[in-house]
Amino acid sequence: MRRMLHRLSFVGQRYLRCFAVGVAMVSTSAWSAVDTATLERAEAMLKEGKAEEVYQILEPLEVSGAGDLIFDYLLGTAALETGKYSKATFIYERILAVDPTYVGVRADMGRAYYGLGDFARAKIEFETVLTLQTLPPDLRSQVELYVKAIAERAEGKRTIFTAYLELGLGHDTNIGSSTAARSLILPLATGPFTYIPLPPTGRRTADTYTTVGTGGEVNHQLDERWSLVAGGDVRWRGYETYHDPNNWSADGRAGVAYSSGAWQLRGGVTGGTYYYQGERLIDNAGVNLDWRLAVGSADQVTAGTSLVQRRYVADASSTEDTDTYSGNLGWLTSLDGGTAIFSLSASGGVENAIEGRGEGDKRFFGPRIFVQKSFTPTIGAYVTVGATHSAFEEENTLYLKERREMLYDLGLGVTWSVAKGMSLRPQLSYVKNRSNAELYSYKKGDASVNLRMDF
Repeated sequence: MRRMLHRLSFVGQRYLRCFAVGVAMVSTSAWSAVDTATLERAEAMLKEGKAEEVYQILEPLEVSGAGDLIFDYLLGTAALETGKYSKATFIYERILAVDPTYVGVRADMGRAYYGLGDFARAKIEFETVLTLQTLPPDLRSQVELYVKAIAERAEGKRTIFTAYLELGLGHDTNIGSSTAARSLILPLATGPFTYIPLPPTGRRTADTYTTVGTGGEVNHQLDERWSLVAGGDVRWRGYETYHDPNNWSADGRAGVAYSSGAWQLRGGVTGGTYYYQGERLIDNAGVNLDWRLAVGSADQVTAGTSLVQRRYVADASSTEDTDTYSGNLGWLTSLDGGTAIFSLSASGGVENAIEGRGEGDKRFFGPRIFVQKSFTPTIGAYVTVGATHSAFEEENTLYLKERREMLYDLGLGVTWSVAKGMSLRPQLSYVKNRSNAELYSYKKGDASVNLRMDF
């Protein structure tokens, strides 16, 4: 239960709280019974995650502050965040009696009822929130999932299933991520050698492709803090003209999550296989650990680490086997009254060549920025940009030097919710890899349209 409340707190409140407090500030600041400095201090402390301290400050002032929408909302939020659900519902009723259109308060009321175990009334409040026509599409889909979860838990169900099907059509300007050069001079140890890359995968070649993806996940709540999760995905990509790069993959995952207040810890295992040109090429297995903390109502910080083992099936390719150790840090915040999200993250690690790969181990690191904006209840867009620097430890035998690379990527897309559980996503991506060994430098662009159905 606390895990669900935490999810609602971060996903729903980051959009709705700003709206409710903003309206309250405009409509009541002129006659506030509690001094403005105290209210501003309380609001700032809530954003810092100090809900218990805010409650201790405001609760003694309730006799004089009750009826002031700013005061009531701040006190109600503090009560909700500290588990005083009955008190929170009492305060929210005062606000809704003045103006029942405060959507943020409706969402908080639903959370409070959920905390009390009153699933029926919690469901009513969230369904009321869903009637708002200007609700951002990503928030709408999240609230719909929560309504489904609340209904199932109200019926005594502790296990939730979700699934999806995705179909796509696209055009790739470089299906092999290969050089555009028609010939290259390689400075081998035995002397210069002229190498002629051959299409489609050796030299830059464009083609149209089709994709199909499907998967699902099951989540089982053990108690208020512990839950189990397992899922899997299968993806296939086929090209129209050149069939050599056709591929498909199957991946699975399982893990356990522990939630306590504003933070969540999740660990698990992964495994999968990758088929290329109709033959099984690579098997992989890994473990991961992720930590997430909600800071106030609008921010979230994350940290994670993982180990992934990649093993080539054919003995002739076993020298390419690797163990990759990586870590990441991230920060996410909501903007523009909750209709936009900004995220900044960084990752890095080492790819250990465990079977004597010619270039040895590879170290990598890089930043990423992600921005998402909702324009209407059914249309949103996103932009992501990243860069990754890679450095190999041993000399490349073709170029007689240690390889250094810088990979840049840009992605942007639009999500259109055409119906409940169905969305259409046109998207574009561009990748540029710069290497001090010309053979490994390349550029590629990709344009696609994907139809996704969630169940």
